[in-house]
Amino acid sequence: MQELSRYLFLAGALPFLLLGTAHAVHTPRQPYERKGLSPSDPSLAESMARSRVLLTGRTDMWRAWVFFNLSHSLGFVLFGALVVLVGRTSASFGYNAALFLPLAVVASIAYLSLGVAYSFRTPIIGIGLSVFLFSAAWVLYLVGRQ
Repeated sequence: MQELSRYLFLAGALPFLLLGTAHAVHTPRQPYERKGLSPSDPSLAESMARSRVLLTGRTDMWRAWVFFNLSHSLGFVLFGALVVLVGRTSASFGYNAALFLPLAVVASIAYLSLGVAYSFRTPIIGIGLSVFLFSAAWVLYLVGRQ
């Protein structure tokens, strides 16, 4: 039962690893660069590059937006990598599961809530799959401990 729980836990990492990597790949680094996460109106990217943020005059909206997108991608990839590290062996999983299974469920539900409020279908489906896999892994882990 614990080994199946571990495999489901590891499978839950895959959407985060894939979505985080895809997000980074589709983030344009320059206002003139046209990628999946570019504004559909090119003049908006140019306007963002000319607009300073109110918090500080040291950066513009474009650079802040690129930073947000890349750091968001990094967060997804690091979360997926942490799950893989915890689940990499039966011993590691057995030692860490009691802490990391509920953490993975809570974190993925938080990401899913944000996705439903602010994102589009593909990330919502991917994160929803992770919520399901992490939850199933946690249930199996708890059942196996009884």
